[in-house]
Amino acid sequence: MAATTLPVAALSPRPLRLAFLFGVFCLLGVGLVIRLAYWQLTQAAPLQKKIAAQHALDEPVPAQRGSIYDANLDLLAGSVSVDYVYAVPNQIKKPAEVAAKLSTVLEVPVDQLLPVLSDKTRAYVRLAGGRRVTPEVSEQIAKLRLGGIFLEPTTRRTYPGGQLGAHVLGFVDNEGAGWYGLEGQYGGQTGGPVGGKPGRLRAERDTAGNEIAFSERNWQPPEDGLDLVLTIDRTVQYVAERELDRAIVQHRASGGTVIVMDPKTGAVLAMASRPGFDPNKFEESAQQTELFANPAVTLLYEPGSTFKVITMAAALNERLVTPQTTYNDTGVLNIGGFTIRNWDFKANGVTNMTQLLEKSSNIGAAWVGRQLGLERFYRYVNAFGFGQKTGIDLQGENGGIVKDPKAKDWYEVDLATNSFGQAISVTPMQMVTAVSAIANGGILMRPYVVRQVQHPDTKKVVSQTQPQIVRQVVNRETAATLLTMMHSAAENGETRGTLVPGFKVAGKTGTAQIPDLVKGGYESQWTIASFVGAVPAEDPQFVILVKIDRPQDEPWGSLIAKPAFSIIAQELTRYRKLRPTEPIRTPTATPVPRATPTPQPRAAAATPARR
Repeated sequence: MAATTLPVAALSPRPLRLAFLFGVFCLLGVGLVIRLAYWQLTQAAPLQKKIAAQHALDEPVPAQRGSIYDANLDLLAGSVSVDYVYAVPNQIKKPAEVAAKLSTVLEVPVDQLLPVLSDKTRAYVRLAGGRRVTPEVSEQIAKLRLGGIFLEPTTRRTYPGGQLGAHVLGFVDNEGAGWYGLEGQYGGQTGGPVGGKPGRLRAERDTAGNEIAFSERNWQPPEDGLDLVLTIDRTVQYVAERELDRAIVQHRASGGTVIVMDPKTGAVLAMASRPGFDPNKFEESAQQTELFANPAVTLLYEPGSTFKVITMAAALNERLVTPQTTYNDTGVLNIGGFTIRNWDFKANGVTNMTQLLEKSSNIGAAWVGRQLGLERFYRYVNAFGFGQKTGIDLQGENGGIVKDPKAKDWYEVDLATNSFGQAISVTPMQMVTAVSAIANGGILMRPYVVRQVQHPDTKKVVSQTQPQIVRQVVNRETAATLLTMMHSAAENGETRGTLVPGFKVAGKTGTAQIPDLVKGGYESQWTIASFVGAVPAEDPQFVILVKIDRPQDEPWGSLIAKPAFSIIAQELTRYRKLRPTEPIRTPTATPVPRATPTPQPRAAAATPARR
């Protein structure tokens, strides 16, 4: 049989190629099925979450912050509508061109804007350093119609008075949190009555980040903050700050404090301190955060001779002395190895208690302190509120420092020095509150600055501060007697004359040396000059404390703080339309020349001259 010859076509590699391609496609199909199964079954839930997150809008909705008003409902702190400017880089086609246009409007260099606008990895970024822009800037940006650039409505805190009352008010940062003062106390980082409670919006958004209309949404409205009405009177505050600034400039002082209080209620009518800051521009003081704390309630100082009225109040109330009680002022007193002298190094001879205050005798105050003894003296010091917080409704109050007679670092001389305001530390608020107790018939009141909290729309009062009696420190007879003695000290003391035409003034000067916290003892050349007084003396309507720190021309409270007190008190009597009780004469306060004492260093307890 002849051999069979296969066709040439049967030996072609084409079927092999087809088979190979078929196998490849089958493998690809299997791989695709496996991949689809992986995404559909294994990764379905994570993908859905990621997609939902991209389209989900979940944002806090800030509450409208409550306003702060003075006692006459003049605005001290409010909120205005402003915008954040933000960019969505993925939607910006020409970053360089957009940066050039925004640079002029936002006043931000192009080289700062361009990297941000070009960064496609960022879905959302606030421009201009995250600061809010004014309505005028917002309008300019809206007119530019730049793709990928958006405005985010918000509010900004504004303080119409600028620096006026800054330490009382505090400030609100760029994130809407309150710091210091009332902004921190009533609307701080964790919220509060003024700050309100933020709401929340949950919905779907488009690629630009805007809410999609008709989408399912969950809206939790914010609870707007409540308004505060203060006891602070804007006019009185202005006068206090003006005269404080004038005294600081005139005497080249480093700072100071003025407080005006209603002694019958404890309401604070004015509270001014320097150095200060403008809460509208708090960022400018961010490197000096010590400027934000309120010196009136946080800063400690030795009160000097203003404290002699506390020592005298205790002795009068214990019936150990009367205004006519005398002692022999030799000008020098040696106690436990320490020497105490009068501020002018003079011996006053036989002196009564009223003259003691007039002459501001250190020897006399030490004598009175020794008549009281340890237990009674420190009992009254504590009863007047020293060594403890007053309870005022402001942040950061300091309780002061009063030595414990049972402590190891207490010396026999401390009773004497404490009696004339040395080696004892107080706050300006403690001092004015204590003297207000004397002006209020011996009744100590809790000081406060918030009169009421009210609803911003209905003005319905949510809470009202009622004057709160702390305790009866001395009896009314003692208080009245001491006011008469203080009137003589104010107008017949180191400087003589009428302080407020038509009215009697009860007051006391103070010139305190400043402890040297580094070397110990006291600073050699600086003092704190102060004056605290009540007007009218017969029935005080207000108590004023003026404290000037480190004056450079004169050290004395009678020459530095007393004149400022006089001007403030005169303006207040006119502003309050008080009826004069005395013949009106032109003020004739005449300085009495005094020799400047040479401070003496001390160990353990300093005993320099003090007035």
